[in-house]
Amino acid sequence: MAHAFNCPNCGAPLDYDGNDPIIRCPYCKSSVIVPENLRARPSFSSKPSNLTFGGAGDLGGLINQARRINEVKNLAESGQMDEAVALYREITGSDEFSARQAVGRLSAGQPVTLTGMSADDVMAQVRMSTGPGIHVQTLDSRTTRQIGGWLGCFITLMVVFILASVLIPVGLAMVGAFAASDIDKIINDIPGAESPLVESPLDDGFASQEWSFGGEGTGPGKFADVRAIGVARDGETVYAANYDDGRVQAFDGQGNFQTQWVIPKEITDPYFDTMAVGRDGVVYIPVFGKILKFDDQGNSLGTIEHDGYRFEDLDIALDGSMVAIANGEDIVWMTAGGEIQQVVEDAVSSVSGDSELSCKLAVDGTGKVYVLARFNDGVFIFGPDGRFVNRFGSAGDQPGQFRAPYEIAVDSQGRIYVSEMQGVQVFSNDGRYLDVIKVQYFAYGLAFDDQDYLYVTTNQKTVEKFKIKE
Repeated sequence: MAHAFNCPNCGAPLDYDGNDPIIRCPYCKSSVIVPENLRARPSFSSKPSNLTFGGAGDLGGLINQARRINEVKNLAESGQMDEAVALYREITGSDEFSARQAVGRLSAGQPVTLTGMSADDVMAQVRMSTGPGIHVQTLDSRTTRQIGGWLGCFITLMVVFILASVLIPVGLAMVGAFAASDIDKIINDIPGAESPLVESPLDDGFASQEWSFGGEGTGPGKFADVRAIGVARDGETVYAANYDDGRVQAFDGQGNFQTQWVIPKEITDPYFDTMAVGRDGVVYIPVFGKILKFDDQGNSLGTIEHDGYRFEDLDIALDGSMVAIANGEDIVWMTAGGEIQQVVEDAVSSVSGDSELSCKLAVDGTGKVYVLARFNDGVFIFGPDGRFVNRFGSAGDQPGQFRAPYEIAVDSQGRIYVSEMQGVQVFSNDGRYLDVIKVQYFAYGLAFDDQDYLYVTTNQKTVEKFKIKE
């Protein structure tokens, strides 16, 4: 019987038939260890003394690391969150923000992405355990088509399977996912595992595509994992940024490259999947828990940060003030200068009763705030005063329902747009389903200019522009 769960990296739904401990997400290409409650129990022992290859070493260190995750879960469930976060950071080497998110997911029984355990870490364990006579090396796409290339993949899968099996006795409902850039060092693309393309016309009735550009690379107009998108009010400058290396590129209104800048690494790599552009042309990017400000050439204009708030998403209101998501689901209203005016804590979970760890938001011209709760599969509407107004959406495949919702935006008419598996769904400002824009690939980021042109980033490393029909 097939089961489904969401990829912890991109949120896409994954179907699992119960045969393999590791599957590949067809949308973000992460390799995902299946949650324990969906896996068949392995028949071999998971004791460290039995996990040897060729007598040249064992995986005791790796297994011990996995087992200590259970200590984190126990600490979190007993209310010792600081101790749990500290231990998780010690185990994985992750930063405090990532650790707090992971611990929160663990205590809520949600899948998590294992940080600090990259493909290189696993490869080191593989090399140690294989001993002389067996060599595992990085495989390129051509080598994977050769029979000899499968040896390295087989050994790697064995190691990952062993790691997954250790999680069974400790009862964790956990998913470990390597970033695509790491896992591709070990297991290159398997035939038939490419992202399926949605065969849709460029004109689907509600919107028509104006242009599209991109592709994989490091040159002008090329991307690694483009997700964040922002556009100036006149549509003459478009910004697009990679998810995990801090590279921000600027283009003119026709998609021609203009300039770029790179946000440098601090404690961790500069992960972000969203940005906003003010009516004055200032670019706002939430990264490292702060909001960084840049001019149109990438020159720093300062930083907005407040103790106790880790900013993850934001939108700019028509008067220049800001509304942001902090700490997973807190809504924070700020002046244009960054002074906090009001806060609604636990905005989603206090309404739904279910935990929420990842939200996006958009603000319309009247000051209403639309919060996309990605774990709750719904949109929660709040007034300018912070009071909850309404909610709409649920998990499912029917029009108006969501499968792996990712981003939210609002046009000048107050219509709400949500990117998810079916495309970009469109709703009236009270949540009534209107239509869906069939984007050719999975849509990540969404942004509008004043002329109601919609700009979209996709999982195929492209930026696309759509004209919304009246």
